[in-house]
Amino acid sequence: MNKITFPKNRLRRSTVPVLTMLVALPLVIGFCVPDKFDGAFSSLYALVQSPAKAADGDGPLGSYQQALGILKTEYYGDAITPTKSKELTYAAIRGMLYSLNDPFTSFLDPKEWKSMQQTTRGDFEGIGAELEQLGQEIRVRRPIAETPAYKIGIKPGDVLFSIETYNKGVLTKTTSTRGKSINDIVDIIKGPAGTKVGINIVRKGAPIHYLITRAHVEPPIVRYWMEDNDNKIGHIVLSEFNEKSDFQLDKAWASLEAQGMKALVFDLRYNPGGLLKTAVDVGSRFIESGPVVIIQEKNGQRAKLNVDPDQHNHKRVPMVVLLNENSASASEIVAGAIKDNQAATIVGEHSFGKGLVQTLFPLDDGSALRLTTAKYFTSLGNDISNKYDDDHRPMFGTGGIKPDVVVKQSEDWVDQNFDDKKNDTQLQKALEILRKTVTSTAKK
Repeated sequence: MNKITFPKNRLRRSTVPVLTMLVALPLVIGFCVPDKFDGAFSSLYALVQSPAKAADGDGPLGSYQQALGILKTEYYGDAITPTKSKELTYAAIRGMLYSLNDPFTSFLDPKEWKSMQQTTRGDFEGIGAELEQLGQEIRVRRPIAETPAYKIGIKPGDVLFSIETYNKGVLTKTTSTRGKSINDIVDIIKGPAGTKVGINIVRKGAPIHYLITRAHVEPPIVRYWMEDNDNKIGHIVLSEFNEKSDFQLDKAWASLEAQGMKALVFDLRYNPGGLLKTAVDVGSRFIESGPVVIIQEKNGQRAKLNVDPDQHNHKRVPMVVLLNENSASASEIVAGAIKDNQAATIVGEHSFGKGLVQTLFPLDDGSALRLTTAKYFTSLGNDISNKYDDDHRPMFGTGGIKPDVVVKQSEDWVDQNFDDKKNDTQLQKALEILRKTVTSTAKK
């Protein structure tokens, strides 16, 4: 990544740049190591009379360095190379964070941190296709409009069976998708703009080969259309809160206004969250004044992140906000501010229930820590966090934003298939409410 844009008003000071965000997609890696053996193995210990001296006194860091030193000199298995030492250190950091019992605190290795930066920035270099994994199959969910994948003819439902790697235009390796995770395949497909990648797919039983030149891709975070032309009800879907979200939302709103929009469905279903600053920017568009969210640091001190009046550049119209159990973090900040200020009707199901703020701390070797550093409350001071059981596991449904109108989604609706209007019962309820409002306003 070439550039990171950080929030202007950070709540914490640090000697390294940090990125404050709210996401509900934890990376949790746990492991268990037995501390003794039973039976015959119990007699196979050899005592070391003079253990290696700790490098840093008797502190925890010294103990770690001592243990790693003993591994390097005494371990019977494969040699502990510098690469292996790094892997062991990463595993130790993950284990340390895992012991905190916080599913939102984690370690990101350099590859994961680079991917996270691309997510928050809102662009990447690749072919521009959204993939999904169904069982052992990795298939195309949809090509992003005007990207290399879209232009060359990749279609939704295409099944990937191998990826070709090229070096200076010469095929060097073919990787089968069998047994690979979707993240493995994405890592192979992504690459510098201008380079080539081969995609072998199956469509309706027939194999097809594509040789695609990668490009810079900025996937749309916002999708929008006029849902009801007769009543001029617009529909905006915001899929996440990254650096591009507010700009794209502003553009979508302006386009619908130009079409005569009289009411709006603002869709936050399946939005897992994102940047705190972006949540404040987006929330500022819907409420007049006061705090969008209240942040509480570990010392108990609270800070109000207030509305930015420069965001009031669109005419307010009657609005329904759609939520479901996958609407989390930044989505809940915006929905909570809207609900507290009675700026719209909330329809759907209770949201995820994540009232915590994470901060990303880059480390010197290109990795990063994602740590829970604060708690947040809605603009009226409501705590939307899920409660935890005795094993510190979140009890979903005990927190979140509660809708004004609860509507369970039809089991016949395919997740995020916004073209299926008939089976989208939550959307139908939103349209019912807004049609009554538009008609009532017209009669006055």
